[in-house]
Amino acid sequence: MCAHAICPAPDPILDAIRERLLQQFALHQRGPMFWTAYQGLQLELVRGRPLDHERLCNAMADMAEEMGAVEHAQLIGNRNAGSTSR
Repeated sequence: MCAHAICPAPDPILDAIRERLLQQFALHQRGPMFWTAYQGLQLELVRGRPLDHERLCNAMADMAEEMGAVEHAQLIGNRNAGSTSR
């Protein structure tokens, strides 16, 4: 289930990041190495897509919440500021 009110359409870029993030979570759980990998993947994802930065970062936050890395993802932007409402 998506943390946003409406789930976004599938995105091949995000699918690849999700797979890599899941691999890191399987290896490191919630540890520092997971969050280091998360930040690296996030930088990789938004590089060259500055106009889509907010959507991509929020999508990654949703992924982290869905896999159990965080209880409530912190989202950015006007309509989603704060944590998700699960």
